[in-house]
Amino acid sequence: MEMSDLLQRLILQSGDTSFSAARGTATSLIEEKGLPSRKNEEYKYTNISKILERNFGEFAGNIESATDLKSLIPTLSENQLVFVNGVYTEDLSNYQLPVGITIDKLEENSSAIASGVDKNSDEFLLLNTSNLSTGVVIKIAKSTVIESPLVLIHITDSSKNQAVAHPRVVIKAAQHTQATIAELFIGNACPPNWRGDSLSFTNAVTEISCAADSVVSYVKIGNESPNQLHVGNTRVEVAEKSVFNAVTVNFGGKMVRNNLYIALNGSHSEANLDGLYVTDNKEHVDNHTVVDHKVPNCNSNELYKGIMNGSSKGIFNGKIFVRQDAQVTNAFQSNKNILLSDNATINTKPQLEIWADDVKCSHGCTTGKLDKEQLFYLRARGIGEHSAKLMLLDAYANEVIEKINDENLRTYVQQILRNKIDE
Repeated sequence: MEMSDLLQRLILQSGDTSFSAARGTATSLIEEKGLPSRKNEEYKYTNISKILERNFGEFAGNIESATDLKSLIPTLSENQLVFVNGVYTEDLSNYQLPVGITIDKLEENSSAIASGVDKNSDEFLLLNTSNLSTGVVIKIAKSTVIESPLVLIHITDSSKNQAVAHPRVVIKAAQHTQATIAELFIGNACPPNWRGDSLSFTNAVTEISCAADSVVSYVKIGNESPNQLHVGNTRVEVAEKSVFNAVTVNFGGKMVRNNLYIALNGSHSEANLDGLYVTDNKEHVDNHTVVDHKVPNCNSNELYKGIMNGSSKGIFNGKIFVRQDAQVTNAFQSNKNILLSDNATINTKPQLEIWADDVKCSHGCTTGKLDKEQLFYLRARGIGEHSAKLMLLDAYANEVIEKINDENLRTYVQQILRNKIDE
C-alpha cells in the first residue's frame, strides 16, 4: 500500500469551512512529508505508520448510546467533559463549571489554535490539523482558582469496526490563575467492558498557554486496550513567573506515543515533568519530551520511570534545550527503568543541548531489575515473594504518582497500577 493511499483514507473530508486555511496548509505539508517511518530518527523505535498501513481499512466513528458508554466513565471530578471518537459529547458530560471558566467550540474560535504548522511540525500534529472539524477551547479567566480539577475523558469506540479520532483541545489560562486539568484516554474495550476487537487510532493534540503568574497542573492518563494506537501531541507555552506541572502515566496500549513540548518563554518560569509507564505482553509506550529554555532565570525538573514486563517495550527520549540568552538556567532530567522480564526492552536517550554558559544542568538514566537485597529484607520478615514484589513496585511508582495533586485522580491511578502489576 502506498503511503499516499493511507493518507487519503486518514485525511477525512469535511464540509466545514471554519478551518479551511489551517487544514489546507497542513494537508499540503503532510502530503509532502508523508507519515514517519523508521528512517525518521524521532520515530526510529515507534513505527506507527507501518501498523496503520498494514491493519487499517475503512475508518468509521461509532457513537453508542449514552447508557452503553456511561459504564466506562469513572467519576473523578464534579467537572467532566466526555469526548467520543474525538467529538465532544454533551450527553455524556457532567459539569458544574465554577465562575471564571468558559468552554467554547473551537470552530467558533479558530484563532485560538496556538500551534502554527510548518515543515518542521510533527507529522501527526499535521495530520490532526488536516482533519480539524471540531474541538473545544477552555478559557480560565484572570485570577481564577479552581479547587476541583477539570477532567476530559476521551473514549475511543471501536466496538463495531475500526475507528479513528482526532481530538483537539485548547486551554488558555489567564494571569494569576491556578488550575488542574486532566485528560484520560480509554477505549471501550477496557475493563469492565471487553467488547471491541477492532483496532482504533487516536491522534490527539492539546495546546496549553499559561499566562504570567499562573500555576497550571496537567495530568494525562492513558489506560488503553491492546487494540488501541495512540499519538498525543501536547504543546505548552509558559509565560514569566509561571509554573507548569505535568504528570503523564500510561498503562499499555498496542502502541502509544506521547510528544510533550514545553517552551519556557518568560523569565522566572518553571516546568516540572513526571512520567510513569507500565507495560506488559507486547505493549509499547514511547515518551518524547522537549523542554526549551528560551530566556534567563528558568528551572525545569524531569523524572520518568518505567516498569516493563513480558515482551513489552518502553522508549524515553528527553531533550533539554538551553538557548544562548537563557543564562542562569537550572535543568535536571532523570529516567529510571525496571525490567521484570528478560524479554522486555527499554530504549532511553536523555539529551542536553546547551548554548549558554551560566547553567546547572544534568541528565542520567538507569535500568535494572528489582533489588534483590530489598526483596530478601521483606521476605525475611515473613512477606511472601509476590507481595514483596508488589510492595517494591508500588513504592517505586509512587514517587511519580504522588506528584498528582488531586486525591481522586491519584487514587484512581494507584488502583490501575495495582491491578496492572498484580495481573
